[in-house]
Amino acid sequence: MEGKTERPKLLVSIVERRRGKDMIRLYNREGVNFHYQTVGRGTATSEIMDILGLESRDKDIIISLAAASLIDQLTYRMSNELRGSVDTKGIFFDLPLTGMSNMIAASFSIPLNSGRKEPAPRITDALLEKAFAPRQEDTGKEKTPMSSENRHTLILISVNQGYTENVLDTARSLGARGGTILRARWSGAKALETYHGISLQTEKEIVIIIVPNDLRNRIMDAVNEKHGLKTEAQAIVCSMKVDHFAPI
Repeated sequence: MEGKTERPKLLVSIVERRRGKDMIRLYNREGVNFHYQTVGRGTATSEIMDILGLESRDKDIIISLAAASLIDQLTYRMSNELRGSVDTKGIFFDLPLTGMSNMIAASFSIPLNSGRKEPAPRITDALLEKAFAPRQEDTGKEKTPMSSENRHTLILISVNQGYTENVLDTARSLGARGGTILRARWSGAKALETYHGISLQTEKEIVIIIVPNDLRNRIMDAVNEKHGLKTEAQAIVCSMKVDHFAPI
């Protein structure tokens, strides 16, 4: 489709500390070449860590960006022949995107390491969904089954530091198996103070939880009710669809 490029996806990998670079090298070999890396903290109990043979709760988090077809192929291969290629334990999941800058989107249509010079893509300032071609859902070909396709939801919970375990206890009581925690800072308190009379604590923690779809509403409702903005925890809860989810 002239003037269009393929819709991108994010692949999020959460692995043991100091294994992130190994995952990135593997993904680069598979043609996924755009990555961000950060550090988080797992929430597994000491008993579970002993059972799984884990030495630390610290985690490397890799956020990879590529065309949807590349991410779909990689998630399938990571669930099959590539599983165990990196000596680590963890999870990965992919998320659809609905828009991004044309300059980055256009770069996904340029073959990497092809040895051919492609004409420079026409770049505009638009940040619009029309930068992407629609996904071809019905091609007449049989789809290759992938691990846990469309069966899971990503729940993100922003909570005041010191209340993370309370929130996780609520989520676990309804079936969540744990999560990953990132440190963060709130930078939008003035609007809430003005319109809602709520003064938010600046230092935050972001809890990342992956749950089966049928648990999503119960967990989100319970966290919001017990730990919401009008409580000391001041939790803000949101969710998004996960296309595929699997252990590493």
